[in-house]
Amino acid sequence: MSEKQLPILIAGAGPVGLSLALALSRAGIPAEVFEMDAELNTQIRASTFHPKTLEMFKEWGVVDEIIQHGYKVDQLQYWERAPRRLIADFSYASIADDTPYPYRLQCPQHIATRVLKPAVEATATGKVYMGYKLIDFVDHGTHVTARFETANGIVEREGSYIVGADGSHSVVRKQLNIGFKGKTYEDRFLLIGSDLKTEDLLPGAAQVCYIFDPQEWVIILNLPDIVRVVFRMTDDENEEVAMKEENLRARISNFFGKVPDYKIKTTQLYRVHQRVADTFRVGRALLVGDSAHNNNPSGGMGMNSGIHDAANLTEKLVRIWNGESDSILDDYSNERRQYAVESVQLYTDQQYNNMVMSAEEERERRNKSLSGAASDPAKARAYLLRASMLEERI
Repeated sequence: MSEKQLPILIAGAGPVGLSLALALSRAGIPAEVFEMDAELNTQIRASTFHPKTLEMFKEWGVVDEIIQHGYKVDQLQYWERAPRRLIADFSYASIADDTPYPYRLQCPQHIATRVLKPAVEATATGKVYMGYKLIDFVDHGTHVTARFETANGIVEREGSYIVGADGSHSVVRKQLNIGFKGKTYEDRFLLIGSDLKTEDLLPGAAQVCYIFDPQEWVIILNLPDIVRVVFRMTDDENEEVAMKEENLRARISNFFGKVPDYKIKTTQLYRVHQRVADTFRVGRALLVGDSAHNNNPSGGMGMNSGIHDAANLTEKLVRIWNGESDSILDDYSNERRQYAVESVQLYTDQQYNNMVMSAEEERERRNKSLSGAASDPAKARAYLLRASMLEERI
């Protein structure tokens, strides 16, 4: 088998790894995904798909099915907790002329991956192997060899390149000894998913809203069958105590007041990191998604930027398949790393800073800026284009 016929090996069957495999296989390039778990992940994780990502899904033939499983959000709001008031209300109608998908789709990633996986497997050149844990790989200069641990022993695969889509603790990144500099936010995030309605929590609230408070800010996200409320935990809170059901319910009532009877469907506690790999490429090994960059999830950009990595990398690999030098993979690394640092990281860090501002003068300046942007059509469009990762259309 010639180098050109060897498949692209992809470690990780999350939304980014499967998106990369789908994009490649639809372009006629063989792609093989290897996932360490026997089944696709079912954890509550990212759920926001921005318009630019939906445009990519359209190109890859899966947008209609993913939209069918999601919840369309056409408003984005910012509130102040005390005194409780609406600061800014952005309508996605502002970008209706800029994209065929003028909304933010809320669809849990574990639902999206169950659309992407069969789509990959339906192509002539895409394969997904479950229960294959990457041990290590060798870059031979002309191709790579990867070793996987499976239920039937060690399996070797040859590929033209290997791509780490294997998350924050990426085996690919660690074997390459690539630095992953950044920070971990001191705050912990507590997610409570219930069958409450947004209107039950906050009358007049949109499907997605951010409630500012320097001590205990909150994010409300509507999904098809659940409302997720993300709280900021204080530094002195005990995690085990906080996760008890009576304390979860007390947290909701203390913040929102009296609410109708409800059922808690899911909970999760996590820390947030803001990190970027020193490079996204070493030889025939590349990084995409969380293996390359982590960021505050409050703007819903982490998973999306990873899928955009996949689109950019696919474009480069198609050109290589058509005869160009693989030096253009350095362009992939530089372009996507620059975007992660200069756009995604800055935006999400600002989103976080907006949530936790404590000085009254700062908060008033923030509120005035957001209110002014929402009430001015040109500024509202520019704001939503950036929030939707469509900056180049400004």
